[in-house]
Amino acid sequence: MRVKLCPLMLLAAMSVAKSQSPSLADVEYARVNNQPLRLDLYLPSTPAAAYPLMVFVHGGGWSSGNKDVIQPAMLPLLNQGIALASVNYRLVNAQHASLYGGMSAVIFPAAVHDIKAAVRFLRANAVSYNLDPQRVGLWGSSAGSHLATLVALSGGDVALEGNVGSHLSTSSAVQLAVDAYGPSDLLRMGMDAFQAGFNGAGWDAANTAHALFIGCGPQGMGAIISNINNPVAPWPQCVAQANLANPVLQADAADPPLWIGHANDDGVVPWPQSQRLFDALQMAGVDSEFVRVPSGGHQLQEAQYLQARSFVVQHFASVEPLLFRDGFD
Repeated sequence: MRVKLCPLMLLAAMSVAKSQSPSLADVEYARVNNQPLRLDLYLPSTPAAAYPLMVFVHGGGWSSGNKDVIQPAMLPLLNQGIALASVNYRLVNAQHASLYGGMSAVIFPAAVHDIKAAVRFLRANAVSYNLDPQRVGLWGSSAGSHLATLVALSGGDVALEGNVGSHLSTSSAVQLAVDAYGPSDLLRMGMDAFQAGFNGAGWDAANTAHALFIGCGPQGMGAIISNINNPVAPWPQCVAQANLANPVLQADAADPPLWIGHANDDGVVPWPQSQRLFDALQMAGVDSEFVRVPSGGHQLQEAQYLQARSFVVQHFASVEPLLFRDGFD
């Protein structure tokens, strides 16, 4: 599918839904180091046999943010009979390191393990929450998009499945994902920034968010690339972490449909990061769409979110609802 270049439209004030309180707040989905991980659940007001579910993964540079502020552009999905969840996950910061067992317990792949645990929890408890376990998707923003995409594309990868939560025999697979201006190939954000017209040196420096995320903050991505074949520690581990965290390397024909949106002038995550992911998905034959807009910075507008919601509704409609199935695994 070819890239779509769409003009920005000033529809956000009219179309983005107002904030809404969750139907069920602070639901514990797992524990790490005896500390709870929680999610919020938003259920449609219209009765249904079982609701499809979109799970929101917040952004914040893998080090900040929380579930309490769900993406407002998702809320109209409630009126289309789609339930929403918003999840907390381990962050790379001192507070979470103290809670969950040290910095080694919060760097990558901890967040991916947590999100997969949340998906397993929601699927295992689908009957209790009136959810359709056959129709589960992920929606991320910024760093949350990186996590959502990696979770969506890495089904069955032992290193990324983890052992968080009480439902390890339940599938963490999802049926679609929405990636809003997320990074993909963390090692190459600097060179992608240069391609997008920015000074990429800042992305390659030590102690950037993406270097800290993989546990290689003191090294930085530029130094990792320069030492990509260096067998002396810490370089092999840093390279391995960066590659494991790269959803581009996970793309294969079995992956679920993926919608990607990005602005050309995004100075936080350069747009070629999304291009890399889209190209890999297309090469693998994955149903995917890349909506690139001329401007808007590190965000999208309602015109693009409308396309993302349409993508969600369309692809959920193509999956046979639980009501008409003989059963599910």
